[in-house]
Amino acid sequence: MRRTTLSLLALMGALAASCSRSPAESFGMIGFRGMRVVYVSDSADVTYRDEAARFESVPLLPRSEPPEVAVRAEVGQRLYAWGANCGSKYVPKRGSWDPKMGLSHASDGWNVADPAFLRNYARTTNTDYIVVLNRVLVRRGDVTRSGEKVLGKLGFADITLDLSVIDAREGRRVWRSPAQGRAESLTELNSIVGKAIDISIDNFYAAIPQVHRWGCADMVDNFK
Repeated sequence: MRRTTLSLLALMGALAASCSRSPAESFGMIGFRGMRVVYVSDSADVTYRDEAARFESVPLLPRSEPPEVAVRAEVGQRLYAWGANCGSKYVPKRGSWDPKMGLSHASDGWNVADPAFLRNYARTTNTDYIVVLNRVLVRRGDVTRSGEKVLGKLGFADITLDLSVIDAREGRRVWRSPAQGRAESLTELNSIVGKAIDISIDNFYAAIPQVHRWGCADMVDNFK
């Protein structure tokens, strides 16, 4: 099943959480509607752990690059390409970290080091927001119930994306929070990481203010 009950609950929670949206910061921006958004994933830390021996021979993603590179590229591409319907509401752009952005990588993720540099970057590149992938946590294993393996060896992949949203024109970080996703399958072990990434990205966008007012058919379909 591509979309899980857990994801639906996460969506409902995002709709209800108007005051306390993130343990780190309040997501105070209006949303991405009409905005030019740059996505940066090439500097992310990637950690993966297999809890079942049978996953050791299964690549994280069906790509030829090293696992860390493949995961960064996959998340960046899917963030950029999310929702043909919702994506048309803003102008997404791919990007790589550049010192001219005025950002620094700290223990709590990418943040603004020099607001003046960042505002200058925003003016010269016509950028409104920067979405920076801080880190990706990937965990794969077999589903267990009451300490016993489930019959049929149902495999799972848990994904946690740690993301920072930078308001480039204001010169400040407006949000930093994890987005999570989980996929399970009996046989399609090669694809469950990609499916879990999809769900985590859905959950990230579900928390953006006003995204539900855009008339996003894809958002509704994804959580059926």
